[in-house]
Amino acid sequence: MDYSTSKFLNNKKSKNYFKSFLNKILFCVLLFLVLLISIKINPNLKDKIYKFVYENNISFSKFREVYDKYLGGTVPFDKIAVDDTISVFSEKIKYNEVVSYNNGAKLVVEDNYLVPVIESGIVVYMGEKEGYGYTIIVQQNDGVDCWYSNINSSVNLYDYIEKGSLLGDAKDSNIYLYFQKNGEFIDYKTYI
Repeated sequence: MDYSTSKFLNNKKSKNYFKSFLNKILFCVLLFLVLLISIKINPNLKDKIYKFVYENNISFSKFREVYDKYLGGTVPFDKIAVDDTISVFSEKIKYNEVVSYNNGAKLVVEDNYLVPVIESGIVVYMGEKEGYGYTIIVQQNDGVDCWYSNINSSVNLYDYIEKGSLLGDAKDSNIYLYFQKNGEFIDYKTYI
């Protein structure tokens, strides 16, 4: 195969890829416009969507599964290496003692312990939870919500965080972990 034929094939592939990417964007815009028109026609729909979004725990992993299934990958240029940097902080959770606590676990750690993320996911909640204190909820890629409590945060709401990266530091020598999927408690022993 000569240079001009190779260039033509690569150009054809890039055109097809661009068309596919453009179709995905147009489909998402069309879906969004249909939703806006529906809300304009039926004001009750706006209240239902508002209640669903703010009162329920939205599963971002389900959205990603549907998107990947019907529209392909979530990142349009996932085959292009953009950043070759490696995280300096890459740890597994370490503790001195673990005890059951309110359907979860209380881990005794060193003072000022740097808390790593157990599994990759999206930060979906940051705030006070009764019985736990300041809590960060990470919705993991597998759909499990992991609550990290009694820590000072170094992340922001809706950040995507990788497994082993720094989540924050312990406020004292105790951190609390709690695992939940579809409203049901999961035994902490499967994760730590």
